[in-house]
Amino acid sequence: MKRVLLPVLLVAAALVTACGGSAAHIAAKPSALPAPVVKYKNTLPGQTATGSIDLIQSILYFAPGAASAVHKHPTSFLATVVQGQITLKTPSGEQLSSAGDVIHEPLNQPVQAVNMGSVDAMTVVAYPVSHGGKPTVAVAGSPAPAIPNKTLYSFTLDSPSLSGPYSLVQQVLDFAPGSQTAKHLHGGPGVITVLQGQVTLNRDGIEKTYNVGESFSETPGQTLQAFNRGSTELIVAATYLLPDGAQLTTNV
Repeated sequence: MKRVLLPVLLVAAALVTACGGSAAHIAAKPSALPAPVVKYKNTLPGQTATGSIDLIQSILYFAPGAASAVHKHPTSFLATVVQGQITLKTPSGEQLSSAGDVIHEPLNQPVQAVNMGSVDAMTVVAYPVSHGGKPTVAVAGSPAPAIPNKTLYSFTLDSPSLSGPYSLVQQVLDFAPGSQTAKHLHGGPGVITVLQGQVTLNRDGIEKTYNVGESFSETPGQTLQAFNRGSTELIVAATYLLPDGAQLTTNV
């Protein structure tokens, strides 16, 4: 067997050398860097901006057994469960939502969100409210929960430029180490919050790094690119006000 294989190997090596490279060099091919994965995406259509509004995005944490105060919402909103399960108690019954699900709360009715499971739960909630308005109203006379939930982070985008019909679009994006978005534009203003890891954002050629709990805004016309340059997973939650007929993301 050696007498047969040796000449073949020598010929192959000679060909590689004649081409000015090595076998490893020939086999190597450049590969594109990985893109983030859209872990969850939910949309609330049918909204209309008739005046100046603010976009509030909050990250809510529920320990096992924790609950919100009994409250009402006077404005529409979009809430996604990003971890665990949340049970919503409403006048018409209970609704259970798991990771990736939307929490549907009726407007102007008393509701209470409870983590009835054995693991931590977390939600991202976004409210478009009249400029300076409040998204939640406490129901007077209701008992305080034995274990209250917590607002981990909250950010308000003050009076983004928006008028007419639009949709709320909410995404949770997962960036593996080394991954990045393409250069892109957004069709509507949005708020992004870092839930895990660290994101480096290039906005119109200027870079800034954001850590867990920090938020930033993105507006139409900005050229954007986001990177996970760390060694751990990066997760962000983003909510956009997307005018009807506009594209959420356009690569450039």
